[in-house]
Amino acid sequence: MPEIVAVLVIALVFLSVRALWGVNQAPLAPRAGDLRQSRQKGTNTEQMRARLIASCVVFAIISIPLVLGVVPPNGIYGFRTAATQSNRAIWYPANAFMGWALLVAAVVSAAVLVVLPATVKRWLLWATFLAPMCGAIVASFVYLKQLR
Repeated sequence: MPEIVAVLVIALVFLSVRALWGVNQAPLAPRAGDLRQSRQKGTNTEQMRARLIASCVVFAIISIPLVLGVVPPNGIYGFRTAATQSNRAIWYPANAFMGWALLVAAVVSAAVLVVLPATVKRWLLWATFLAPMCGAIVASFVYLKQLR
């Protein structure tokens, strides 16, 4: 049963990301007024901010099953390393820690993205999103090292 939940969560995340980021197949011939032309000129900062906040929500949703400990060892979803997959006693605490770390990172990123002024550069939006996420991943590896 938990495997089905994991697959459904992954499918939901994939569809959400696809919808949020507008991943479409390339048309055979570009049409006048096509959205791809506006993307070539660069996306609006507010659109980028909205997409990154939505990505934070997706990360928060992904982290909840990890925090609750309902994801069994598998090859698709979770904090998958050689140490966690070979030992169930390490899998659940490592995944719970990573879930909490990702949840905190997503909340912090979303809060800062909301507070940043409208005139902020796009690179700062990306840094605001990526820095806490990378910090969560590094903290998870440090915690995993302590578990071993």
